[in-house]
Amino acid sequence: MVRWAKVILLFSCMATPTLAQTKPPDSSRQAHAAELHASESGSTGQSTAGKIAAGSPVTTYPLDSLGDFSAVMIGSRAEPAEGTSQGHIYRFGNRMRMEEPGGLGYFITELNTGETYGILETGCIHDDHPYIRAIPFHIAGKADITVTRASAGKETMDGHSCQVEDITVSSPTFANPQKMRFWEAEDLQGFPIKIEFVLPGGHGPTIRYKNVVLGQQDPTLFFHPKSCQPLPQEPTASPAHKKPQAQ
Repeated sequence: MVRWAKVILLFSCMATPTLAQTKPPDSSRQAHAAELHASESGSTGQSTAGKIAAGSPVTTYPLDSLGDFSAVMIGSRAEPAEGTSQGHIYRFGNRMRMEEPGGLGYFITELNTGETYGILETGCIHDDHPYIRAIPFHIAGKADITVTRASAGKETMDGHSCQVEDITVSSPTFANPQKMRFWEAEDLQGFPIKIEFVLPGGHGPTIRYKNVVLGQQDPTLFFHPKSCQPLPQEPTASPAHKKPQAQ
């Protein structure tokens, strides 16, 4: 029970419902080798940072143009303000690999379907939602989104000259539009070394990326077992153990 409790806790950090995407039909999925090859050949590495007029509704999401890379991710969408958790992340086409900060394993999220495979000490677990550390890259490539990008000037962040953009992403599958501010490093082809989530009440979680390396990644880092157990559900109390209602 303790073993599965750890797994459930790790997978509880999936994308929240407000960030979830509609899952495409099965016919859109490709075999592992074909998908990896197509992803690799389709990655241009060219960023569109700063090329969109202020406030223009567009269909391109800034992170769409970022192909293969590795980085150290600090914080996550699940942590308040400036997060402190650290772990390596890698992207190869439509796949992301994210090291679990506690060292218990790693997760691979298929960005085109949202599916996640957790390769942990307890074995391989599968879930239909993106792992929390895939946010906000999990929106990349979605066809049903509307993106508004507005320039917010320039700043120097962690030694990088950055274009600052305010990004709003809307979709029929979102409960509310998602608002973020990106600090896009000019010397890293527009890679956002800082992302701040803007919540209705003000500033929200902030993610930073360091040790960013752009370029092709080792495809073997992104393989996962073909058959994984579905995410176990948390046990619930049986009706016999429910407290009697007050009369």
